[in-house]
Amino acid sequence: MGVTMERAVHLARDEDQAPRGRGAASGEPTRQRPSGRGPGGGPSRGVVALLAVAGLLGLGWWQRDAARDLLAPVVPARLAPLLAPLLDKPGAPASAAGEDAAKDTQKDAPADPNVVTLDAAGQKRLGLAFGPVETRRIVLPVRTPGTVAFDERRVTHLKPRAAGRVLSLAVQPGDAVRAGQTLATLDAAGLLEARNGLAEAQASLAEAQATEAVAALNLTRGQDLMKVSGVAQAEVDRRRVDLAKAQAATASARARVGLYTAQVARLAPEPGASPETSAIVSPIDGVVTSAALSLGQVVDTGSDAFTVADSRRILVLANLYGRDIDAVKAGDPATVTAPVPDRPVFEGRVRSVNAAIDPASNTAPARIEIANPDGRLRANMFVSVEIAADLDRSGTTMPAAALQQTEDGPVAFVRTGEDRFEKRALTLGVQRADWVEVTAGLSPGETVATAGSFGLKAILLRALLGSTD
Repeated sequence: MGVTMERAVHLARDEDQAPRGRGAASGEPTRQRPSGRGPGGGPSRGVVALLAVAGLLGLGWWQRDAARDLLAPVVPARLAPLLAPLLDKPGAPASAAGEDAAKDTQKDAPADPNVVTLDAAGQKRLGLAFGPVETRRIVLPVRTPGTVAFDERRVTHLKPRAAGRVLSLAVQPGDAVRAGQTLATLDAAGLLEARNGLAEAQASLAEAQATEAVAALNLTRGQDLMKVSGVAQAEVDRRRVDLAKAQAATASARARVGLYTAQVARLAPEPGASPETSAIVSPIDGVVTSAALSLGQVVDTGSDAFTVADSRRILVLANLYGRDIDAVKAGDPATVTAPVPDRPVFEGRVRSVNAAIDPASNTAPARIEIANPDGRLRANMFVSVEIAADLDRSGTTMPAAALQQTEDGPVAFVRTGEDRFEKRALTLGVQRADWVEVTAGLSPGETVATAGSFGLKAILLRALLGSTD
């Protein structure tokens, strides 16, 4: 095709340079033919060549760039207007109409690269939704791992009331018990000692009381004889001292009786139990967490026999680190997520934050009280904790869905008109899943695009890329 096109070009060039009439060499006057007409009134060779070129260009449209570069330097000036539609690049403003189209394109481009204009139909296609910029209390979400533990105020460590040998065990770790329930029974060695001590104390009390009565009678007689026969005053004083000693002995004996009476009552078996045994009884409702007894074991009053914990209200120890230690305060609400299938989320409040930091983990535990009526939370269970820490201040916030990230940082699209949206650079503070604090870039009362705002960012990006092509 390249050889045929070159031949057509040469034919057009020869036609343009050939003499215009006969006798040009002899100097005879020539008669001019009409432009584009050959001898005899037929089409000239140049026109034929031009038509051939046009046909070749039509057949080889996919090679139009090569044909344009080859023809542009050699086409005569008088033929250029005829070839102009073929020589121009598609879409290039080589004509006045092309220049007008370019001007219209530039006029349609947005004057402000941070503004998107979108009518109601376009907003509907993007699925745009809107949210308010408002002032609210700033609450920092603190997320941290935690561990379930029993509340120390609801845990009791039971010791045997008296030394003895273990005769029976009624419970084991994990069993639920009620207040007043017998956990174990011991032989009555301690009870027998208490009963013997009580008997001795009662005898001593009776003796002291008799001695006191005699001392009182002697004092009365001495006072009467001193009036009648002149008994010395010294004898009366001696009898008064004897009475005081007798009264003191009586009070001491009475105290011992009371002590042993209480001891016997404390060691007395439960109603219906053998009088020769002593029982270990739970004082609270709860769960047995440990048992340190075995059958036949001889125990004393200094070691723990059982530990019973009330699990209906439990603690979660949340490990706070860094700035979160100062942010969290007593009373802040907390949400605990536990690996419990039927009830994975529990609500509670911070009771206190430990004043000391654990040197091993460099954390301070926050103690969170959780209601646990069905016992789903168990001690030493690992959980996830989120505490809503009130920072004691207010700030400007917007819905989190309005936040868009760009290379220059976070932005949001503010609705400044029914169909006009302005991109704003933002400086962020506290970020939550539902809202974001904005320290610079927005003002309360403004409206931002939430759902569909990514489409507005895409429109600006497309306009930017189009302007650089």
